[in-house]
Amino acid sequence: DLREYQSQAIEDKYRFIFIDGLWVHIKEIDIKKRPILFAMGITKDGKQEIIAFKLAKGETEEEVTALLNDIYRRGLEGKQLKLIASDGAKGIRAAINMVYPYAKWQLCYVHKLRNLNKHIRHKINNRPKMMRQVRAIYDSKNRQQAIERFEKLCACWQEYEPYAIKCFKDGFFETLHYFEFGDDKNLISSTNHLERDLEEIRRRIKIQGYFKSDRSANLWIYGIISQVMQEQQPE
Repeated sequence: DLREYQSQAIEDKYRFIFIDGLWVHIKEIDIKKRPILFAMGITKDGKQEIIAFKLAKGETEEEVTALLNDIYRRGLEGKQLKLIASDGAKGIRAAINMVYPYAKWQLCYVHKLRNLNKHIRHKINNRPKMMRQVRAIYDSKNRQQAIERFEKLCACWQEYEPYAIKCFKDGFFETLHYFEFGDDKNLISSTNHLERDLEEIRRRIKIQGYFKSDRSANLWIYGIISQVMQEQQPE
């Protein structure tokens, strides 16, 4: 079943793809952490499916390119693909540009918020107000309103939290592409849909502690994905 899943044709029907990773422990010579990269596709009618995963050596451009090349060769050429969402890892973005250069890249705004939260210097006094303003940016009615709120935030906090504002400005406009997709914008503004599945996978493998081999990890992950996707099927 695993071999079939990893080799079966993939229908070129996805408008959006989410990419994210889950780190697990593999026992080789020693126990090492390695990422499993996941690709979730979303169809025109909103159906969500984990279409591929790859136990990788790292979240590098080479490894993500290998994952995307695999789904491309299996049929997902991207004729309907409009946008790919991920975190801000440079390797992921470079791989997307290599394999699907005509798709827009959406920097997941939830990852952006986490990064900002981490870099706020005066957390007790400033964090609640700043995070409230930032969330308002992404709750805006349209892109122009989001930009206006962004500029107001920067002007308000530049003096008090210069490093946090600098980090937030970096790549900010890449987080706004979802405003171009009308009714779908709430569906694609972040990778939360995939992250929820990854959290469920993480919960179910927690009892393992670590995997004895690559084969063991692949079998477990495939089994859990199959079960999760089956549970999500409408009755």
